[in-house]
Amino acid sequence: MLISLVVPIYNEQSGLTGFWQNLENCLADSDCQYEAVLVDDGSTDSSWEAINRLTIDSVIPIKAIRFSRNFGKEAAILAGLRAARGQAAVVMDADLQHPPSLIPQMIENWQNGKTKVVEAVKRKRQDESTLRRLGATLYYRLFNLSSGMKLDGASDFKLLDRAAIDQYTALPEVGRYFRGLTTWLGFESIAVEFDPPSRNAGESHWGAGHLLRLARSTIISFSSLPLRIVTWFGFAGIVFSLGLTIQTLWYKWQGYAEAGFPTVILLILVMGSMILLGLGLIGEYIAEIYREVKRRPVYIIAQSLSSPQETNVTDKKPG
Repeated sequence: MLISLVVPIYNEQSGLTGFWQNLENCLADSDCQYEAVLVDDGSTDSSWEAINRLTIDSVIPIKAIRFSRNFGKEAAILAGLRAARGQAAVVMDADLQHPPSLIPQMIENWQNGKTKVVEAVKRKRQDESTLRRLGATLYYRLFNLSSGMKLDGASDFKLLDRAAIDQYTALPEVGRYFRGLTTWLGFESIAVEFDPPSRNAGESHWGAGHLLRLARSTIISFSSLPLRIVTWFGFAGIVFSLGLTIQTLWYKWQGYAEAGFPTVILLILVMGSMILLGLGLIGEYIAEIYREVKRRPVYIIAQSLSSPQETNVTDKKPG
């Protein structure tokens, strides 16, 4: 049985060798046959040179793909899954925060449970600042509320059956969210819990700006709830305006009227802000639509190579 290991890589030169040694040690006693698909997402360090060395020395056959520039982790995962030939594929990071020791258990659950997806779920988040932790909690609650899908504790560390791989790679959208789309596919899944260790080397490439952009794009991609909220605000504004109109007419009918200047100013500010917010949200959705309809490729491959034994790996897919 052939299992593909899909590993997106971005500026991981300092920890790549240690990761690979750990991976080979964890899989040394496995009865399965493995291949690895390493995708260099436009690294600016010497990650590609390190990958070249691995293709020569590795026991596990390797297919390496190098992007022309940094297209993002989602693109790297997609390229890896498209190149994967196994009956199942394990997607994982190269920083050892996705422990390779968990792979045999994931494969066992997949084989015994007859499920299409095995998800590695975090018991707790790794050490991080309070602000970042609160931001992540708020994001997941908003995503769960808006999309109806629960991703609490979810990670990109997953095993996908060939059927799930084929369905995922066949999806037409350009803007992708691996965690969300694999849940959206609806295949039965099993969760395997783990505690994420610290990075083996280097530092995280996900800054606050990246995380905010990710939150924006994923919520917009999976839900129209923000637009509906604007509509609800609009109805609330109409009800409030109607009530204020009735009050004003009543005062006038009674023969007196208040100056009302502050009320008018506040109404203008509130309504103007609501209109601008609504236009801004509509603009965000239009921007997503524009990105999709251009149909540009998700990534561009500048170079690819394979280890000598990779060409001898049997291509086995379930019938």
